[in-house]
Amino acid sequence: MTEQIAESFNRIFWHDSKLRSLRTRRHKDLDEVLLHVELRGVSEEELTPMTVVFEDAVFFFCDIDLQGKRECSDDISGGTCEVKSDLMTKLQNERLKYSPDALAGYFHFSVYLIHPGGTVEVIASSFRLEKRTNPEGRPTVT
Repeated sequence: MTEQIAESFNRIFWHDSKLRSLRTRRHKDLDEVLLHVELRGVSEEELTPMTVVFEDAVFFFCDIDLQGKRECSDDISGGTCEVKSDLMTKLQNERLKYSPDALAGYFHFSVYLIHPGGTVEVIASSFRLEKRTNPEGRPTVT
């Protein structure tokens, strides 16, 4: 299951997709980070509005140059998911040193914008994609 989450995230066509907005919310006593994106499909001209929901998020780091993001048309350079990372090790050693297994079962998700747009990094237990049909970023109810 662990590899499936990382592989699924890493297979998404991130390059030339667009980050339109982001936010956090509390859902069923857990925090989530939501990225409202337009994901590139097989055709480079085709963009599909989606919400990337990082479930059970425990850390969220966002370093976004809004002017740089705007100048680069909100374009995403890439995205990765790692089972273990230097950031997770640093967090474990500095902030969670008294809870040695605090990040067990969590992943380091990163979304990189075209330079100088910045980076979004989330430590979360999983993610899901929700199709969007409206510009406000609310998911389609099925």
